[in-house]
Amino acid sequence: MDGAWTGHPDQNQIALDQFPAPNQLHARRSQAERYPNLRPVPRGVGQRTLAGTRAAVRTVIRYRNGVLNGRGASLLDGYMEDLATDRIYRLMIAQRVRHNKEVSILGDTGNPVPHTAELISRLFDEELEKLLANPARDLGTPETFREARRISEAMIVNAEFDPI
Repeated sequence: MDGAWTGHPDQNQIALDQFPAPNQLHARRSQAERYPNLRPVPRGVGQRTLAGTRAAVRTVIRYRNGVLNGRGASLLDGYMEDLATDRIYRLMIAQRVRHNKEVSILGDTGNPVPHTAELISRLFDEELEKLLANPARDLGTPETFREARRISEAMIVNAEFDPI
């Protein structure tokens, strides 16, 4: 294939599926721009939402579950998640709680949802239940998922952001 790079072996098949032939030069569209802008301005980002908090909670549980099952970096929902992702999401959740009076986090209806320790605990419970009901490709048992949830929330509550 031409020009593909993967960050983890779990992504190799995804990359291979995009390039069915060894060389794709013949597939270039005649009207394609020769020097496209490879740094487009991101669109649809910039809002802080409850859905984003939920996604962060779900990701830290799934990542920590992987760690408990002997995996480091993991392909979760098409993204390569690793210790840096875990740490960033835990910090993001903690910051949302710490600054909940100064920074609005929008709920599904567009109204602000104060991020309190109680809300975060409830989100951890809800996302854990969803993961247990539909474990997808994640390794592990209900017990390791529960332990992953406990550890992840404790790390946020105890302000433990250094890698473990």
